[in-house]
Amino acid sequence: MIELLLAKGAYVDPVSARGTPLHGAAGEGHYGAVKILLDHNADYNKMVNGVTPLMAARDANSAECIKLLVKVQEEPMLKREIAASELISLGSISLKKKDYVVAAKLYSQAMQLDPDDAVLFSDRSLCWLNMGNGRKALLDANKCRKMRPHWPKACHRQGEALMLLKDYEGASERFLDGLKLDPVDSDIEDALR
Repeated sequence: MIELLLAKGAYVDPVSARGTPLHGAAGEGHYGAVKILLDHNADYNKMVNGVTPLMAARDANSAECIKLLVKVQEEPMLKREIAASELISLGSISLKKKDYVVAAKLYSQAMQLDPDDAVLFSDRSLCWLNMGNGRKALLDANKCRKMRPHWPKACHRQGEALMLLKDYEGASERFLDGLKLDPVDSDIEDALR
């Protein structure tokens, strides 16, 4: 019955004293109705009288409804993770093709979804370096180093950016920092020379 009403265009989230239909279905432990409402984009975060549908399901001790509501709340997070990983993958492909402008854009988009990934800052710094933009390369390298202070590659990126900016003393200090962290890194050793 509920599916027929929704198919005919009934509003999925009307609010009454008991909450929305999703509150009612979850509060009664009606798994099928909860599923139908969620399939029709019912607002699973809607709070009415201080209660969300998940709280209503919990109060009804409905394990099935709880699992379904938790799953639907996790999906947007999974989609963000998938989207970020796809952008990173496309960025890496562009970087290998030496299409630094596209790679930098893709890494920037991925950063909006995952702003705490130091590798993204390192990779975008490399793009800026290859495009000859030392200032942007250094900004990203510094953020990378702040996030992962004991990562030799962060030091290397800082050194490369400073070299591009003709701050040779600063560059050698960063390369030395990197060598202290990884004494056998031949790339950093070569850059220092």
